[in-house]
Amino acid sequence: MRTLTIALASALLAACAATPARDPQPLQLPANDRVNVSWADPASFSEHSCDFAPGGRDNAWVGDLAKYTRDQAMKRLPAGAHLDVRFIDIDRAGECRPDRMGSEQIRIIRDIYPPRITLHYRLSGTGVAAADADARLSDLAFMMNPPGLPGNSDPLRYEKRVIDDWLRKLLGKR
Repeated sequence: MRTLTIALASALLAACAATPARDPQPLQLPANDRVNVSWADPASFSEHSCDFAPGGRDNAWVGDLAKYTRDQAMKRLPAGAHLDVRFIDIDRAGECRPDRMGSEQIRIIRDIYPPRITLHYRLSGTGVAAADADARLSDLAFMMNPPGLPGNSDPLRYEKRVIDDWLRKLLGKR
């Protein structure tokens, strides 16, 4: 019996060693000469993401939010200026709960679960006031503000609006 246990354990270890490790999700967008966006490990975020991916959290939304941040900052950033943004913590609007069947999770949007984002940014270059600071972004009245166009079903619409408000305050309207 002991020999069988050792043989099974050895076979399991060999199988694990032979399985290629999954490449970790990149923690930044490709380098850009004007706006760079990176993020901490999503497993450390306050967000308890809905788990639709077999085998783990689906954190693709972090990259989507980073791309949105970069694109919106590029529109507002004056020529000759540079912005680095690092997401430190994100807690998306709403809360995930299991559906009635327990096989999937759904996001419940209620006013007691506002979007909250903590980030660090560095702004430099011509045409802007240099800054190197942390920012805590939130919209406690996110349910009272219209989500944009009627029928907007973007799952990140509340977080994107928080980013838009921050960029508007930081860089002004353009």
